[in-house]
Amino acid sequence: MIERRIIIALITSTDFIQRIYDKWNVHLIMSSSARYLSTWCMEFYNEYKVAPGKTIEDIYYQKLKKGLPKDLAEDIKEILQGLSEEYENTNLNMDYLITEALNYLEEQHLSKHNEEVKGLLENGQRKDAEKLIKDFKPLGIANSKLSDYIQTVNQIRRKNKAKPLLLMKPWLRAGQTTIIYGGYGTGKSLFTLALAYVLGVDDYENSKCEIAKWQVMNPTGCLYIDGELGEIEVAERIKQFEWIGPQPPERRFKVLSIPEYQLETEDTFYLSQRENQQKIIKWLQEHPTYGLIVLDSITTLFGLIDENNNAEWNNKINPFLRDLRALGIANILLHHAGKDNKKGLRGASAMGAMAHNIFRITDHEKKDIDKGEAWFIIKKDKQRGGGFNFKTFALKFTQNHNQTETYWDETNICEF
Repeated sequence: MIERRIIIALITSTDFIQRIYDKWNVHLIMSSSARYLSTWCMEFYNEYKVAPGKTIEDIYYQKLKKGLPKDLAEDIKEILQGLSEEYENTNLNMDYLITEALNYLEEQHLSKHNEEVKGLLENGQRKDAEKLIKDFKPLGIANSKLSDYIQTVNQIRRKNKAKPLLLMKPWLRAGQTTIIYGGYGTGKSLFTLALAYVLGVDDYENSKCEIAKWQVMNPTGCLYIDGELGEIEVAERIKQFEWIGPQPPERRFKVLSIPEYQLETEDTFYLSQRENQQKIIKWLQEHPTYGLIVLDSITTLFGLIDENNNAEWNNKINPFLRDLRALGIANILLHHAGKDNKKGLRGASAMGAMAHNIFRITDHEKKDIDKGEAWFIIKKDKQRGGGFNFKTFALKFTQNHNQTETYWDETNICEF
């Protein structure tokens, strides 16, 4: 009931929003429908500086047209139908509701903190648990003073921080975010699966593991979270690369197929939900030999409603990427190009700002679609701190006669 009253207040009261704004954290709301509604209210307030009121219904229909998941759309519609009369006939005691809402958010904040401490202790990470307890701050209070982070260049140098571990030369580093994008059917998934497999191979220094000039420097296991292919297709594609060599058990390729998970558990799983992000983080903490996670694709896994809205990226994806960075987990995000494949990376500017690397895949001019060829050019849109190490190249994937093995060869970018 408290979350319902909070939603009513967010919809109807500018005063309520203003007085809880500094302590608001959407991830402390349990109901997924309430999280969506509250996010819309806050987005509206940030733009117009008032609560949305009855405009929330117009916002709902706008989101619905842009592809709101069906089950979620039905839940929100039912909630709004019930609220329409309720918020017209309810006189809210605002002071009492604000106190109640802040108490609820503080309790949720403390509960999540305790769950994290418990998880660390269960994994034998006592020192990490002690540090987490020591660093705990009430909701809305910063953990550190801003002045602590205003430093001279010499102070930064004296820290002598090492660069993140280089997993694959020249670009894939621990804790960094890479976006690989292209049009439908260009070969993004196939290419990324090959990359992920060679990173886990036992004899990783073998030339078979080289992708053009890219070389494995520090092998690691990969968790591949699939929202599109399905586990059978992922397994079949990985089998095509087993000729390269075996992977040791601690680095064996692992896949979480969301379509199969949802079908078998009837659990609507979106990585935009903080509790699901924490489940993945917990698994990675329990499996420290897995230093790479692939998300295929961003839109599907996070249930993005409006890709061109920076708030979608900042609220749904960035918290997870920050967790991965803190753990030193490299992450590759697969995404799509604009509709005409000429406008570059599709979506909000926040995507490019967060990424360390952005690579674009485009079809090779000699690619024969009728033959089912995967032949593409890999270009760099962005490589933070990469200098001139990345060179544009083309790859052509072929299969043996029995179609049991898939190979790749670097080719000319243009064929004459």
